[in-house]
Amino acid sequence: MKPYKVALLGLALTMLTACELEREDFTEIYPENFFQTETDLKLAVDGLYYDFNTGTWAADGVVPGVFIADLNGYQVISDMTTDAMWCAWGWGNDEMYFQQWTATTGTIQSQFWNLFSHYNYLSKARNTIRRIEAAPVEDGVKNKYLGEAHALRGWMGLVLYDLFGPVPVAPDDVLDDPETFVYLPRLTDEEYDQMMENELLTAISLLPDMPEERGRMAKGPARMILMKYYMIRGQFEKAEQIARDLYAMEGLYGLYSGEYADMFAITGNGNNEVILCRPCNLSLDNAVNYFTAECLPEDMPWAANGTGWGGYVMAWDFYDTFESGDKRLANVYTSYVNKAGKTVQRGDAGQMKYGAIALKYGMDPGMQAGMSGNDIVVYRYSDVLLSLAELIVRNGGPIAGEATDLVNRVRNRAGLGDLDATATASTEAFLDAILLERGHEFWFEGLRRQDLIRFGKYVEYANNRIDKINTDEGRGYFRVDDSHNRLPIPADFINESKSAIKQNPLY
Repeated sequence: MKPYKVALLGLALTMLTACELEREDFTEIYPENFFQTETDLKLAVDGLYYDFNTGTWAADGVVPGVFIADLNGYQVISDMTTDAMWCAWGWGNDEMYFQQWTATTGTIQSQFWNLFSHYNYLSKARNTIRRIEAAPVEDGVKNKYLGEAHALRGWMGLVLYDLFGPVPVAPDDVLDDPETFVYLPRLTDEEYDQMMENELLTAISLLPDMPEERGRMAKGPARMILMKYYMIRGQFEKAEQIARDLYAMEGLYGLYSGEYADMFAITGNGNNEVILCRPCNLSLDNAVNYFTAECLPEDMPWAANGTGWGGYVMAWDFYDTFESGDKRLANVYTSYVNKAGKTVQRGDAGQMKYGAIALKYGMDPGMQAGMSGNDIVVYRYSDVLLSLAELIVRNGGPIAGEATDLVNRVRNRAGLGDLDATATASTEAFLDAILLERGHEFWFEGLRRQDLIRFGKYVEYANNRIDKINTDEGRGYFRVDDSHNRLPIPADFINESKSAIKQNPLY
């Protein structure tokens, strides 16, 4: 891509960018004294995982981790803007749940800014890749870390595209000259496709089948990321091929055979249904699970040293769509006895006014204040089964047979019977059944927004919520349109780019 001279907006080059100094200081890191050994390469790639952490809150000069549990988190914004998750606190949480934002208004503008600012990661990761390629280590070692770096760049590329569409990406000639500023526009969709395929197909070719450590990249996670990207782009034939590659990995991955709720318990960390997770550890400040605290009522007895913040709930309208006996409601409470011995139930003030208490990850007995050690789940094998079923039918395949069997495997594991004849009577009915099944299987895992958009329901469901709250409480919220299928680009980035970055359509 042709460079646009003047200023490279907000480009945060890595700390490893070369610069001219008057003296050498071997306590500093430069390309000349780093990327020389396998240990150097591992440390550099380990640094690329940091941006996906679960425990970095927003602060002056600090962009929160992608999987933080507040409104800056990718999974939270992806479920809070849907029918699945609401919050008792109001404020920006209500704006999110009812999609009350424009390009310039809303208290959640800072969250959009924090999320969009991750586009700088793509340059950081590209610089790391280039320096690994040039490192004086043997190809086998080099390829090991190149695979991870390409996959991580693709992962961030997916997160950004899912929320905003294509973002600016600095080409190599701009990265080669960091002292010359350029204005960069967003890539076109076609350019972004090329980048994502290059990153992830390269990663798949280099990575091992299974990760060396929980939470690291391997073929499975890289395939999941590419499949998700293809599905967002509506490239369903390509997505089906990747889904089949993942399906062929059964044995390495599979449906969890124990109690459903145990899959998310701290004892379930590392189980073979989880294809990708963010590992949590109470001894690391930036790698703890705060999500349970966000959902746990302040007055609900729980872990001895645990603290609930009384926020997120499963909205009642969504809860009511579950079938009786669904095991996926195991950690969802419609009532509880509080610390004072009083029963709190549906409709009471506080969280219960808004929805059911939904504790996805169960109790960590070692929970300290708001910190738990349960891994944050990103992708699971059940997603492979439901995605493949959907893709078979979207690509003109039969409903009966393989597609229905795949869905029934997930339903049966949840303690439910097979899909009934109504759900398999037509393509439309089958896809509706899969959307509902996905909602029940992946609540609070950050997939609901992406799913509703793909099925053409995101705005429709939002307007249903808006109409209802306007009628019930007279709030006067505006109805939304398809502009909300993407978040607005924060005005600061557009202004600083001298309008090289264009706003998303319809805003």
